[in-house]
Amino acid sequence: MPGILEIVLWMIGAVIKFLVTPSLMIARGWSFGATVIITSAGATVGVWVFFFFGKWMLKKWAEFRGEKEPKRPFFTPQRRRVVRFRRLFGMWGLLAVSGMISVPIEAILAAKYYQRDERMPWILVVAFVAWSLFLTCLSYWAIDIG
Repeated sequence: MPGILEIVLWMIGAVIKFLVTPSLMIARGWSFGATVIITSAGATVGVWVFFFFGKWMLKKWAEFRGEKEPKRPFFTPQRRRVVRFRRLFGMWGLLAVSGMISVPIEAILAAKYYQRDERMPWILVVAFVAWSLFLTCLSYWAIDIG
């Protein structure tokens, strides 16, 4: 029986790098259900912490900067890419790539672009649960093939 510390460490692993955590848990001998529950719980905690921390951080950053004019050009190549991605794919695109990037980055991006949508943390949680199911199934499938 795994200890609480091991479960907490797997949850932290799910927050830091969600893409590989289910596969690593399956490789270590965890069951399908435990893998889905632990990675989903870790992602849920990460979404709630980083979504609201992101909102607070963005608010404090805006207060710190004030309404000063930016010193560099406003439309940089990176900002153009972000705006293009957001226009093309919107919230669904952000949710589709959520399993491939870390939970903190995903939650902070959601806090930045969808801060007024009160459903967003819940939608992110559902997306990460779906990704957890998908990645765990994929890991079990890879084991059966090998």
